[in-house]
Amino acid sequence: MTKSITSAVNSIVTKFSRRNALLWLGGSGLGTALVAGTQKEVIAQGNRDRDVQLVNPPTLYNAPQNGYSHIAITPPRTKTVYISGQFGSDLRGNLISNDYEAQLVQAFRNLRFALNAVGARPQDVAKTTVLIVNHTEEKLIPLGREIANLWGNTPPANTLIPVPRLALDGMLFEIDAYAVIPESPNNGWY
Repeated sequence: MTKSITSAVNSIVTKFSRRNALLWLGGSGLGTALVAGTQKEVIAQGNRDRDVQLVNPPTLYNAPQNGYSHIAITPPRTKTVYISGQFGSDLRGNLISNDYEAQLVQAFRNLRFALNAVGARPQDVAKTTVLIVNHTEEKLIPLGREIANLWGNTPPANTLIPVPRLALDGMLFEIDAYAVIPESPNNGWY
C-alpha cells in the first residue's frame, strides 16, 4: 500500500515544478501529505519525539512573518499544559504600569516564569491566545518584538483577539498558552 501511495504522490509531484513542490512524508510512514507553493520550509521543528511541529503550508500566506504559525502538531507521549492568561502584574497581582508596552513585556516575562515552573521550554508551546484592549496595528510592533525574543522565527500557532476591556481596570494585554512536554516522572511537578 505504501508503494501505491508513493507512486500516486510521485505522479502528482511531477505536475509541479521542483521549485514550487514540497513533499512531506510523515515520520511514521503512515501519513503522507503533499503541499505545493513557494515557501521553502513547511515544518519548523523536527524532533518528533520531543518538539511541537509547527507547520506553515505554502498554500497559506507566510504567517511567521506576522508572529505566529498556522498549525501546531503535538508529539506522542506528551502532557498538555494549559497556562492561564498572563498579564502585566507583579507578584501581588497588581498592574506594574498603565502603559501597554510595559504590561506586554511583563506578561511575556510572567509567561516565561509559568513555562519554567512546569519544566517547559518556549519551543514546547503549541498555541497562544493574545487579548489586546483597543487593538491597533501600532500595538503589533512591541508584540512582534516580544514574540521574536521568545520564539525567534518559529512562533507557535496564535489567535489575537481585540477586546474592549479585560478582567481588571487598566489591564491592556493578556496572553495564555498551551504547551506540551514529554510525560516523565522526572519532571517533578505532578
